[in-house]
Amino acid sequence: MADGLVLWAAPGACSRISLTALLHCGQAFRLAGVTLARGEQLRPDYLALNPKGKVPLLQTPHGPLTETLAIVCWLDEQHPLAGLLPRAGWPRAQALSWLAFVNAGLHPLLYRARMPQRIHADTGAHAGVREAALAELQAQLQVAEDTLADGRAWLMGPHWCIADEALGWLWTRALQSGLAPGPFAAVAALADRLAAQPTHQDALRAEAALH
Repeated sequence: MADGLVLWAAPGACSRISLTALLHCGQAFRLAGVTLARGEQLRPDYLALNPKGKVPLLQTPHGPLTETLAIVCWLDEQHPLAGLLPRAGWPRAQALSWLAFVNAGLHPLLYRARMPQRIHADTGAHAGVREAALAELQAQLQVAEDTLADGRAWLMGPHWCIADEALGWLWTRALQSGLAPGPFAAVAALADRLAAQPTHQDALRAEAALH
């Protein structure tokens, strides 16, 4: 396994998923902070590393790697016994589907709810943008609620995978953004189980140290 990994992350951001994945694998790495509220992701030195101006960014001996799905898949290949994802076949495809759903389906709605000013310049439109985003987020999150409603512990059944961490992160941020928690008892229960996971706790502590 290559050494010298650096993860650029922001407290509370979706980079927590990659951070948790690294910790779960037991992979040595250095954590570097990016404060999004201060616009540090747009500094020339950071843009030189990641022209997208976003987190996460994983610096590797092979070059920079961005996007949560790519980072997780690469780490899973490097650490096949860590259990980030099911090993193969239909279970792996389903786990990747959940991870993609959170990152490409739910995350953009969360962004609109949290930052309507980035979507529409007219301040008079911001409340409508936020309301529409939260309504669609609630509708889409019902997919996860319905899946978990059969009593399973995790999205894939009895075994945790990194898609659960992604959903848990999204859930926490959605609540902070005004999502009504009432209809999502099963998702809330998954988030409670995540809170007891050692690597989840380690990720929160690592984020807190970046402040």
